[in-house]
Amino acid sequence: MEKMSSRERVNKALNHKEPDMIPIDFGGLHTSLHDYAHRNLKKYYNLDGPEAPIQEALQQIVYPDARILEKFQADVIGVYSKASSSWEFKIDPIKDEWIDEWGNVYIKPKGGFFYDIKEHVMKNFSLDDLKAYKMPDPTDPARVKNLRNEILDIQNKTDKAVIIFNASWGLWESLWLMRSFEGAYIDIAANKDFVEYFWDKLLDWQKGFWGSTLNEVGDLIDVLQIGDDLGTQRGPVFNPKTYTTMLKPRHKELLSYIKDRTKAKVYIHSCGDVSWVISDFIECGIDILNPVQVGAFNMDSKDIKKKFGDNITFWGGGCDTTVLSLGTPAEVREEVKRRINDFAPGGGFIFASVHNIQANVPAENIAAMYETAVELRKY
Repeated sequence: MEKMSSRERVNKALNHKEPDMIPIDFGGLHTSLHDYAHRNLKKYYNLDGPEAPIQEALQQIVYPDARILEKFQADVIGVYSKASSSWEFKIDPIKDEWIDEWGNVYIKPKGGFFYDIKEHVMKNFSLDDLKAYKMPDPTDPARVKNLRNEILDIQNKTDKAVIIFNASWGLWESLWLMRSFEGAYIDIAANKDFVEYFWDKLLDWQKGFWGSTLNEVGDLIDVLQIGDDLGTQRGPVFNPKTYTTMLKPRHKELLSYIKDRTKAKVYIHSCGDVSWVISDFIECGIDILNPVQVGAFNMDSKDIKKKFGDNITFWGGGCDTTVLSLGTPAEVREEVKRRINDFAPGGGFIFASVHNIQANVPAENIAAMYETAVELRKY
């Protein structure tokens, strides 16, 4: 087969056909690595140069060094909308904490690797408080300032596929982020009016954001990302009926709104065992699942590929996180071979790590994972 560009390769895989090689993603929002892991990886490859810029403050995830991206033959570049003009990211140098544009407070404990949520902005809200709360402006022109030129520049200088990321957490994620986990579960059980109003309000916000963003760049991007973490290691985060009756209709409405405005594929980031909800995702119009947590219950790569692989692309799933963190390089290589053998046939697979690589993962294991993927990527 004739060699394809990265963009052609990714899009062919997303259409469930085998390209010339398995597409590889390293460096996207959910496929990058912690700052410490990146520093260790640079040392492993004897690379000098300045520290990598932080891509995402909460998890301390970086934009990887371009030399590593080239070595791992990454096919995808992630782009990000900006914050509203009314908010600026600032870290308190004394407390080592910051406030997001919604009003939640985050803090990094002494010796910690990333920021933890400290204060939930709506923790003590009544329904009246929620109705009075003013959300950030989703259509602020500052969010898309220079975004079109940024993507055009990527497309002029590279052959990479472009994925753009959402500006808010998902519906369920935002509920617990702003109410606390305890508060969110109590709300679902005993305060449904609050939940329904909150999710309707956030759905309108997300439609506003995607409307203005896709009006600006919807004709340029290949993939766009939404998210909602709906799995634990062993099953659903709540009764599946909560999803089908409360969340699914809103996901469906959002997907319909998005797909009326772009031909880009839609990628959902949903951690844990989400085997129970993949069929619903497909019905809602979702094209791609990430991070494909193959070590979670019911998420075996061979099983989910057989059940769902004709209708959804698996983006991730490249190596079980326990093997990557605690195994030997030889064990990592065998694990990668297994996952590629399971996921790659017939297309519908983008090789990537299972979520961002954490600070304690040995550099030699990261190298073994991606070097093996490069060796085995030819169809």
